[in-house]
Amino acid sequence: FEGSDGAACSGCAAGSFKAVNGSGTCSHCAVGTYQNVTEASACLGCPSNTNSLMGSDELTDCICNIGFEGSDGAACSGCAAGSFKAVNGSGTCSHCAVGTYQNVTEASACLGCPSNTNSLMGSDELTDCICNI
Repeated sequence: FEGSDGAACSGCAAGSFKAVNGSGTCSHCAVGTYQNVTEASACLGCPSNTNSLMGSDELTDCICNIGFEGSDGAACSGCAAGSFKAVNGSGTCSHCAVGTYQNVTEASACLGCPSNTNSLMGSDELTDCICNI
């Protein structure tokens, strides 16, 4: 609850909290946390590999990080080698395009093959880039 000592107090809104008794104001939940109930004394952490904006008030405000796939409000999985995801949010990773590769997991982009080489879609090693005819 927030307010001044000796006066009526009001409960913290969802997306905020107050951890101590006494006068004062509620604080917004920090980035990477949320609180979906009112009158909270703490915020809850987002699931693995997700993040939220300050003041988030729903579990579904926790969205997948770049390089991770899944649904809003759930733990997200890293993109496999040969794929990437360049934006935050729900959705799936995309295969690397022809002429590119990615040899690490959780990537935000694919790497271009060297000059005069090419690769198949979804390539996951530099050695997948082979000399052109």
